[in-house]
Amino acid sequence: MPDEMQQGRRNFLRTASFASFALYALLREAHATEAIPRRGLSARYWIDRQDELAHALRAGTVAHMAWHDEVNRLAREVDVAELMAEAMRAHATRNVPFMRDPVKRSLRFLDAQGEPRHLAYAAALFEFGPSSVITPHAHRHMASAHMVVEGKVRIRTFDRIGEEEGALRIRPTGDHVGGIGDAAAMTTEKDNIHWFTPASSRATTFDVIVDGLDPGQDAYLIEPIDPLGGKLQPDGSIVAPRLSFEESMRRYTAQR
Repeated sequence: MPDEMQQGRRNFLRTASFASFALYALLREAHATEAIPRRGLSARYWIDRQDELAHALRAGTVAHMAWHDEVNRLAREVDVAELMAEAMRAHATRNVPFMRDPVKRSLRFLDAQGEPRHLAYAAALFEFGPSSVITPHAHRHMASAHMVVEGKVRIRTFDRIGEEEGALRIRPTGDHVGGIGDAAAMTTEKDNIHWFTPASSRATTFDVIVDGLDPGQDAYLIEPIDPLGGKLQPDGSIVAPRLSFEESMRRYTAQR
């Protein structure tokens, strides 16, 4: 048993070291090739304020729209270089991507003593290659925010305004290319559908995720949809059919 425990510890350390090295390489390249904004809001304040907001959102003491606007404000004001330095210190776990999904690295921020912090939200980096895509999809029981920290990302968003048989009724709310420091938040009430494609050879977003917002329901639910194949309505809304994850990946590529 001691030998097995020792081997498991070695495997854990090897995995953690590899993840840290890969994250370091990513951040070093980002710093070397792009101007990362230095702003007035400290990374530690940003991390703590996100925790306060996540607790409040779960408790129902802050409205979805207020959370949406505040996390977007935090993205505009945080010192991105300092935040990425905190990400480099964090424990990083690499997730195996589905088809052409970007590579996800889940982060655990550390406290002053180097211990993992227990926060009310999840943090992750999503690393896009030239063919990566986050296909258009709606959400339930969760909120999230996505800040570009490397390269450029085309960000398309839609409000969810109703449901029909096998489809969602949605309304376009935004379509722009975001650079470093630009962010897009998502809640039940605002920009519930989003769609991300890289607008540079590689790109990375820093994501904040708050799930479990509806007690008694699943922690979260993702619903791929087909806005390009939907029916445009006279009021400007779109009836977008629901898709499977596999069909969504077949229809939507980094070039669409």
